[in-house]
Amino acid sequence: MSATRQIVYQIFPERFAIGQPHTSASKLAQPAYQRPGNFTKNWDERPATTPEQQANPGQGFYGGDLQGVIDKLDYLQALGVTTLYFTPIFEAPSNHKYDAVDFFRIDPMFGDEATLRRLIAELKARGMGLILDAVLNHVNHGHPWFLAAQRGEQPYRDWFGFDAQGRHQCWWGHEYLAELNLENEALQQVLFKGRDSFLAHYLDMGIQGWRFDTAQDLGLKTARRIRAAIAPRYPQAELLGELMSYAGGWIDGTGYTGMMNYYFREAMLAWLAGDIGHRQANQAMRDYYEGYGHQGALNSWLMLSSHDTMRLRTALPDVRLRQLAMAAQFTLPGIPLVYYGEENGMEGGNDPDCRRPMVWDESGWERSMRDFVQQLVALRQSLPALQHGRLTMLGDRQDGNALIYLRHTDVPGEVALVALNLGDQPLRQLVFVPYPHLYNSVPLQDRLDDSREPIRMGGGCVWVEAPARGAALYTPFEPHERFRFYKERNLVP
Repeated sequence: MSATRQIVYQIFPERFAIGQPHTSASKLAQPAYQRPGNFTKNWDERPATTPEQQANPGQGFYGGDLQGVIDKLDYLQALGVTTLYFTPIFEAPSNHKYDAVDFFRIDPMFGDEATLRRLIAELKARGMGLILDAVLNHVNHGHPWFLAAQRGEQPYRDWFGFDAQGRHQCWWGHEYLAELNLENEALQQVLFKGRDSFLAHYLDMGIQGWRFDTAQDLGLKTARRIRAAIAPRYPQAELLGELMSYAGGWIDGTGYTGMMNYYFREAMLAWLAGDIGHRQANQAMRDYYEGYGHQGALNSWLMLSSHDTMRLRTALPDVRLRQLAMAAQFTLPGIPLVYYGEENGMEGGNDPDCRRPMVWDESGWERSMRDFVQQLVALRQSLPALQHGRLTMLGDRQDGNALIYLRHTDVPGEVALVALNLGDQPLRQLVFVPYPHLYNSVPLQDRLDDSREPIRMGGGCVWVEAPARGAALYTPFEPHERFRFYKERNLVP
């Protein structure tokens, strides 16, 4: 599937669903969960509620697994999801698996390689795909490579960095996370260059691509080496970097194909919280679009929440504000990424509270948010302008507290005018639109509320309307039986 048609759904596998035939009790009784230091939770309990648990939140387990995802594919397909993104699934002692001890083995808590292959086959049968998480910067200090390195064995000693006192480099000072020496050629062969490398092994299995943890630690040089190794064999593979800041300059056509767009998230939440005004918010959207480049922006994930951040409902209790955020997520350039449960209004504070188990009891779902998300999915999948159109920001020219922008392709009439009004009063402002194919008198219908009266273009301008603390998404339509604004001769790009 084209990246621009994707709706990505992020799953933290340990917290999404327990697969049949297990119950919570039978799953958590398995030996993998009985390691010293681990603690288990019932599905409806909160993560890390005692001081002991809070000191080691990564050792708390609920029992989610890959079979649970397979069991819920009907749910995901009905929501409109096209692509699943999993946090790491490879063998590791923690619940998050960002501390691998074996890149080539699926963690037994989640299943095995046969289960993963079955999941990939089920996804492909539904026209869906899977992106996995690659943590190439570090491994758990219990990884066999690192244990061999500590013993001085080659080639493993050179796969890590040690100082004169024999102390190893460790990520953010965490001794249990031993940093890999990614300049080592033999290690590069194992991780991404070799025919049977870690990345190639799962791409051969049929995954759609990789998300790379801590992109700033991997560096651009490593990203370019990965792209050079992967692209000739897997030209369609998506390679997305995690950078929790502005990512301009990280997408240059030779490394990552896209980035996790946290810059968008921070700007949106700051605007909705009242920390910045509408002009800076409009400019921030222009920043990322111009800095990432058109294709880079389209290929990047638009984030509002993740396993590393507070959930949207907790950050913005007002459902109207969350709907504005999601309207931006689905209409600005980029691939919308929905963190599991956000479609139903799940709550959760900062890590680890944002990693609560998925709420499957429908009585606990926020229906207004779920209905709005499904409406946004349908609109995005039906409008080419929202999938791959260029961006023209307009709101920083206006006085109202709104984000206003145009998405447009090279085909006349494939255009969407979006207004996100944060004001407490309905928006009605005259907006000049520097786009040559919104002709005089062309009517525009609000696709988010078709009961509203259409607005009509003037001579390059239009009175844009949007509800108080609400969104409007206008597209042109043909109101006449025997006359067309967009004639066949004008539809040729």
